[in-house]
Amino acid sequence: MDDKDRAVDATASDPSMLANLMTAAAGYAVQRGIAVDLVAEAADMEPHALIAAPERVPEHSVSRVLDLLSDHFPDEPVGVAMAASTPLHFLGPFEAMARLAPDLREGVDLFVRFRSVLSTNAVLELVEEPPGPLLRLDHPNDRVFGPQSAEMGLTMGVRAIDEVLGVPDAVRTVWFAHPPTAPIDRYSEFFSVPLRFDAPYNAVLLRADRLDAPVDPDAGARLRVVRAHLELVRRRLDEQGDPPELQPIRDAATQNAARGEFSASALARLLGMSVRTLQRRVDDLGTSVSAVIDDVREATARQLMSDPDLTLLDIALSLGYSGESTFRRAFRRWTGQSPATYRREQFRARR
Repeated sequence: MDDKDRAVDATASDPSMLANLMTAAAGYAVQRGIAVDLVAEAADMEPHALIAAPERVPEHSVSRVLDLLSDHFPDEPVGVAMAASTPLHFLGPFEAMARLAPDLREGVDLFVRFRSVLSTNAVLELVEEPPGPLLRLDHPNDRVFGPQSAEMGLTMGVRAIDEVLGVPDAVRTVWFAHPPTAPIDRYSEFFSVPLRFDAPYNAVLLRADRLDAPVDPDAGARLRVVRAHLELVRRRLDEQGDPPELQPIRDAATQNAARGEFSASALARLLGMSVRTLQRRVDDLGTSVSAVIDDVREATARQLMSDPDLTLLDIALSLGYSGESTFRRAFRRWTGQSPATYRREQFRARR
């Protein structure tokens, strides 16, 4: 196993996102004249799977295809070119989720919070200090496969801010933590802002005055509706007759649900204790951390399903799922029904 395999072995990201990226990368490579067999070999996948978008895609596959493109076109910023030509649906559930953001800060926060949907190993953070604010991007693959994957990520980030969040004038400059891989004017074919190479890290620098400027008040209202529903969930959970010692833990889990956080570590952090201490405390109360979080998810799902204006994707994202299919399986486990059947019965009961 070589260094590249060690760095990314056995890693995979959300299928709806990474499969889209894999298909886009493979399609771009073939379009540029690289034989499909070479692309499949680089991706460590079967040729038919490049188009079929399998459920799980090794996270190193996209980087290896970019590596292949870089070898064939050494004087081009192929990561930038590929990202610039990729349809926006590559964002998968992120696109619908981000369109609920009332301003750029909320939209960036959604991307940061759910970064694991984009990539299991990606580091994405908003840093509000000089010369920021900036959105910093880092991935271990960047240090193994070279600069092309970083250039792809930065390009996609700029596109998301411009085309999905709808703030085209928000980017001040783009930082690349490597020297240019092509003449600067090739980068300028996409980027309309100043670029800095050999920067301290990969980042998109934002205009501070655009961070909190309203983008879509109606979208913000829809997001507030989702959060209001979660308050109803809290009341429903209050009626379960739990031991008094368990109620603050359920309250904290519901608070996290309003932020789309459903992990034991996030719950422990909010309660100011370690995960081990939290698990021990909840075990002493006759339940488990996963059961508490699952109860909150179920109660949230039932409440949100009562709102006909929310799509299944809206609800799935609010529950911390990456897409509809995972939510459908969980909902059937909770209720014994599909979401569609549950909604029909709820509608009939209200008539």
